[in-house]
Amino acid sequence: MGAKGQDWDYTRSMALEAEASGFDSVWLPDHVINAHMAKRVPMLENWTVLSAIAALTKRVTLAGHTFNNSLRNPAVMAKMAATFDVMFGGRLIYSLGSAWFREETTSYGLPWDDHDGRVARLREALVIAKRLWTEQEVSFKGAFYEVNNAYLEPKPLQQPHIPIWVPGDSEATRRLVAELADCWLIYSKPPEVIHEWAREMRARSGRDIPIAVSTVSLAGLADADVKKWSVLYAEERKHRFAVPPTPDDVLNENLWGPVEACAERIRAWQKAGVTHLIIQPIPPFEGMRYFAHEIMPAVRK
Repeated sequence: MGAKGQDWDYTRSMALEAEASGFDSVWLPDHVINAHMAKRVPMLENWTVLSAIAALTKRVTLAGHTFNNSLRNPAVMAKMAATFDVMFGGRLIYSLGSAWFREETTSYGLPWDDHDGRVARLREALVIAKRLWTEQEVSFKGAFYEVNNAYLEPKPLQQPHIPIWVPGDSEATRRLVAELADCWLIYSKPPEVIHEWAREMRARSGRDIPIAVSTVSLAGLADADVKKWSVLYAEERKHRFAVPPTPDDVLNENLWGPVEACAERIRAWQKAGVTHLIIQPIPPFEGMRYFAHEIMPAVRK
């Protein structure tokens, strides 16, 4: 939020500055119509843009926030991911989500299921991808997808396979995380909530699964602007969740306030079990710069 659209020049400039500023990764939404503003606002196709950014950068890892399982055949997408990984030096995170934007999916003539059906579809897609990346020949027949004697060469550069990050926190998604995830990607919550979720996931999975938190960053804004953006963000999110967030929820769960308060929250998240932090800066360019120049040095003290 805060940008006029996903313009290529804007996106390219922000990605290049992110790398120069010391960020570890660059993330792009994966939609074919704009899910965050009015649907007629421009939205570039994710894999095309991500590949161009990868060609222009040297160090940052690239990912979708999150890749949209409803838009592509999973075997073809596994091939795309492997090709990307080989071409760009093993710099891909396979952050594949079950999708939430029904209007987008159905308007493009693609199938839409209820929530648990979409998670079941995602599970099959991840099984297919992981097998194609690690096995010589793959046959699979599920409720949603089928491959027959499929080959995928070259294999991804990252071994044993491209890291699989599973996003979401529903019960169906948590079961999938426990089974297949190399990292659990969740929208930010207060540290005490994440601490409990991490404990539950360890008990469920029998292993320590890394946790990535994606947070809205309103750091560095005046109080009036923080309030304005929290209202707009809550409004934009209300069609995504069964229990829509309020502006107070946005402030309670995300990052805002003075530098040291932001640094303390990040440290608290880390103590609660968070291993990776993704920021959604608002406004994008200004928020990214403030985080790089003010928050990152404070956290590293």
